[in-house]
Amino acid sequence: MRFVKRISLFFIMPMGMYALGFYSHIKLQEEFYPGKYAQIEKEEKNAVASESQQIIPTALEEEQVISADTQYIIEEVDLKKDTSVETKWKVPDKYIGMNRQQLIKEMELYQQSPSLQDQELGFVSAEVVSFSRKRVVVRKSYIFKEVSTSFYLVNEKNYVVVYCDDLRTVYMNTNITLDSLPDILKQEIIQNKYIASEEELYNFLESYSS
Repeated sequence: MRFVKRISLFFIMPMGMYALGFYSHIKLQEEFYPGKYAQIEKEEKNAVASESQQIIPTALEEEQVISADTQYIIEEVDLKKDTSVETKWKVPDKYIGMNRQQLIKEMELYQQSPSLQDQELGFVSAEVVSFSRKRVVVRKSYIFKEVSTSFYLVNEKNYVVVYCDDLRTVYMNTNITLDSLPDILKQEIIQNKYIASEEELYNFLESYSS
């Protein structure tokens, strides 16, 4: 038993001396270099804070959506003349809250079913060219139709309707009934009467409108 105790003391005493020496060393470091460990701890905290600040902007960027204050710009492109015009519009209510991908999807749907006005202008396509919370730019491309300089008077349900020279686009509906016109003019309109100019058209309208 004495032999075992001696062996234990042989290991315990050096370990105790080592721990005491290490503790004394730390105390001396703090005495001769005050604030050293506090500075190291402060630097570690600053590094963690810096990493957190780098992560925040990325998260905010992913949340960019259209708001009521977003500048909504429509760029209208004339494909024939290779020209474009930018116009600032109020953001449509249905776009508020959308992110970039949602707006792109909305433009794809619009391409499939554009407004009647855009169809008449010669609409071709719509795409999102710029997107941020502050400013959105949508490009709408057209092959603009030439403005009609000649017309046709057509009978529709006993009323005179003015068509553009393509005989497909309605230029104007009138309140002139076919029965109110002279017989010769009535027959001409039944056969789609050609009007060569705007002046001739308005002379007709002034003469027969009630």
